[in-house]
Parts: sequence; structure tokens; C-alpha cells
Amino acid sequence: MDPKNPSYRWWVLALSAVGTLMVILDSSIVNVALPHMMSAFGVNRDQIEWVSNAFMLATAVAMPLVGWIVTRLDYKVFFIASLFMFTVGSALCAMAWSYDALIFARVLQAVGGGGIQPLGMAMMGDLFAPEERGRAMGVWGMGIVIGPAVGPTLGGYLTQWFNWRAIFAVNLPVGAVAIIAALIIMRPNELDEHKPTFDFLGFGFLTMFLIAVLLGMTNGQEKGWTSPYIVICAILSVVGLIMFLAVEASVEHPLLDLKLFRSRNYSLSMTLMVIRSVGLFGGIFLLPIFLENIVGYTTIQTGLWMAPGAITVGICMPFAGRLADRIDPKWMMAIGSAIAGYSMFMYGHLEPRTGTWGIIGPQILRGLGMAMMMAPMMAGALNSVPQKKIATASSFLNIGSRVGGGIGIALLNTIVTNRAHTNAVRLGEGMAHQGLTFAHLADRLAHVPMPAIPGLPPGGVGKAILAFSQLAMMHAQVLAFDNGFVLGGIILAVTGIPLSLVLKKQVRRKKGERAAPGRDAAAAPSEADDPGIAAEAGAA
Repeated sequence: MDPKNPSYRWWVLALSAVGTLMVILDSSIVNVALPHMMSAFGVNRDQIEWVSNAFMLATAVAMPLVGWIVTRLDYKVFFIASLFMFTVGSALCAMAWSYDALIFARVLQAVGGGGIQPLGMAMMGDLFAPEERGRAMGVWGMGIVIGPAVGPTLGGYLTQWFNWRAIFAVNLPVGAVAIIAALIIMRPNELDEHKPTFDFLGFGFLTMFLIAVLLGMTNGQEKGWTSPYIVICAILSVVGLIMFLAVEASVEHPLLDLKLFRSRNYSLSMTLMVIRSVGLFGGIFLLPIFLENIVGYTTIQTGLWMAPGAITVGICMPFAGRLADRIDPKWMMAIGSAIAGYSMFMYGHLEPRTGTWGIIGPQILRGLGMAMMMAPMMAGALNSVPQKKIATASSFLNIGSRVGGGIGIALLNTIVTNRAHTNAVRLGEGMAHQGLTFAHLADRLAHVPMPAIPGLPPGGVGKAILAFSQLAMMHAQVLAFDNGFVLGGIILAVTGIPLSLVLKKQVRRKKGERAAPGRDAAAAPSEADDPGIAAEAGAA
């Protein structure tokens, strides 16, 4: 297809969106099938968790390479190679003959996937003018927020109807069609003559930081936040981050140009990406667990309850992106943060008897809020950096999202676990004040046939103590989930709103027009970089 054809960029956008959705789905679709894999390969829980951990870590490690690779390979070759690697990895996962083979295939799959997501964002920044990037990001970003919501449901259906291998095999026809379409549609882009050397030292320290922080966040609750394992992860992550920043500030061709963070909009967008991920992934993580463990729904039923949120995002993202091209994005992001935060506050009263709209209503609001945050955030971030730095900027935005998701899940999971214990103790202490109620219950249970419970008094008294304890434990867990949702809402609203409001208004310059002196230098590239890119002009 001729790149000058107005529809060319939209076809490339569609290909990129499909690839991104495949990668995001595969990060969550496997979770419901892990028990089946344990049985198939005869491994324990700690071992099978590496099916998810290996994918998460390899994806995060591959993402920083995108900015350097695009100086050596054009978008078409890189995109097709990433798709091919992801599809081959999926095929090997579906055919895995041993546990080790499955882990190897997941790593191969993740390395391909780690290139697809940031490359897609970079291609959008290259193909679309700054005043159109909001709409483009609104379409492309649907996969990022829909994937985590529908992944577990799709995985549940495929595992129930077929077997666990189907969750990987489903990628094969989609990947094959996408590769063929990319070969036909995409055209090579011009490469910069400047070929920077690879920053091996910086990449090593960044890899050290990412692996340590993601492993620590993933295993903190299970191993204990003060355990030697977590302490070592914390030390390695801090040392890795400090050394990475030191190296990047001193080498001639850094993996990450720290000058990007001189742009207020890029720095704030990175921060907001982390905050958004805390709320998005934390909320998506808590609600399915509540519906399955507290209410008693199956995985598939839970997925159906989660569908309205995904549908809302899918409908709202393109409209939010188009709106972001027409009005100051900071207001959309602030309103989106407020709506998303309020939706989580609404779950502060969630309980097993909550009605249909009590479960679906907040999801619809959260989908609207996330759409209003996401599209302008990504477009604003890319509009604030030089054109030749877009690939690097997009890869680190995606890394921020990955780290933020890990932080959100770890934080809210820890809060729920700790609050459940605290609430149980408090409710247990209140049993002493239920004397009359307790006596009536003991009388009624005295003749109910129940096996004797070691350590409890015989007769109705022991049965009443057991009933009260079970009721208190259930209520304590419900309150703990409510506490977790409220904390997620606070994070989104209290931090997201003010950070959004201090974003600078972006003024789009005409070609050949230089930025006014004294403006944000990193956000106002020279004509040699990109004469038409948006410059940040004046504090809002």
C-alpha cells in the first residue's frame, strides 16, 4: 500500500492494535490455566508461577531495546520479526512437551511481545501528526485496557471447552494473518544515518532493576515483605536504578536520554502512567478475586461480570482520543482521574449481596475514566519529545506501565490481606458483646448435628462459637476488599488530579516555526529534529 494513501496509517494502526492486544491478553490469559499445567507437568506451585513470571520479566527486559533497535531496523522489519517471534513462541507453548520447554517458549513469546507494544506506540507517533495522535492513541490503546479484563474469561472458556494448550494455540491464526497483512500493507520507513552504539552497561543495570523490582512486587506477600528474599530484591532494585541513572548521565549514547525528563509533560505523563496502572491493574485484580472467593462465582461467570468495563473502554477510547485532539488534554485527564477514583470509592461498600448495578455501575464509570486518562496521556507524552526520540520515550512509558501494574497489585493485595487480619481481630473482640444473641444461637444449634470441633466446648456453645467465627472472618474479608478499593480510589484521585492539572498546554507550531525562547527545551525540538512537533508553551 502506498504510504501516501490517507488510509495507510489507519491500516498500520489496526495491525499494531491487534498485535498489542495479543501481547496484553497473553499476560493474563494463562492464570486460570496454571492448575491444569501443574497437573500436566507434575510441578509445584512455585514452579508453575514461572509461566507467568518468565513472560512478565522477559517482556519488561525486551522493551528498553526498542529505542536502539529502530535505529538499525525499519518499522516493518522490526514489527514483522516481533510478530513472528511471538507467534512461534505461542506455537511452542501450545506444543510444549515439558515444563522447561514451556518456560523457554514463554520467554521467546515475551521477547517478541516486548517489542510489539512500544513499537506500536512509536509507529503511531511517526505516522500521525501531533494534532491527530490523541485519536490514534484512543484506538491503539483499547487493547491495553481491554486485554487484562477479558484475558481471564477467554482463558477460562478455552481451558474448559478444549484444554490449556488452546490458550496459546488461539494466537496462531491471528498472528499468521497479522504477519501476512503486515507484509502486504506496511512499507519500510527511512532510517536515521546516525547509528548509536549499544549501551550494554546501562541495559545491564536497567535489567537488574526491572527483574529485582518485579520479582519483589510479585512475591512480596507470599514470602513476607521483611524476608531475606524481598530485602535482597529491594537492595538490587535500588542499586540497579541508581547505577542505571549514573551510567545514562555519563555515556555518549545512553539507552535512555535523561534529557527527555526535562520536559514537564513527559515526566508527568510517566508518573501518571504509573498511577493509572496502580488503579487499573489493582482494581481489575481485586474485583475478580472478590467475585470468585467471596461471592462464589466461577471464573467464566466472573469474566461475564467484568465484561461491561471492557466494553465501556472499547467504546469510549476512540471518542476520548478524538476529544483530546480538540481540547486541553489536562482537563480530560483530571476529570478521568476523578471519575476512575470515584468508581473505586463506590466499591467501598461492596458485599456479597450487592446487586447487579452495584457491580456493573462502577465498572462503567471506571472504563469511562480510564479512557479519558489514557488517550490524552499517551498522546501528550509523545507530543512533548523530539520525533527521533519517540521510540525510546514510548518504550519507557510502557515500562512505567508494567512497573506500576506490579506495584498496584502488590500494594492492594497486601492491604487487603493485612486489613482482613485486623478486621477479624476487631470483630472477634466484639463477640463478647453479643451475649443475648450468642445464647439464642447456641440454643438453636444445640440439636443441629455437627461433628465435634477440637478445642471448642461441646454442644451448642461450641457450634455457636464456630458460626460466629466463620461469620466474622467472612465479614472481615469483605471489609478488607472494601478498604483496598478505597485506597485505589485515593491513589487515582488524590495524585492523578493535581498532576494532570499542572501539565503544560501544548501549542502546535507550524512547520519551520521555532519554539519561543525560555520554553521547555526537551518538549520543543529543533527544526532538525521535527519542525512540526508540538511545543509546550506556558504553564497552564
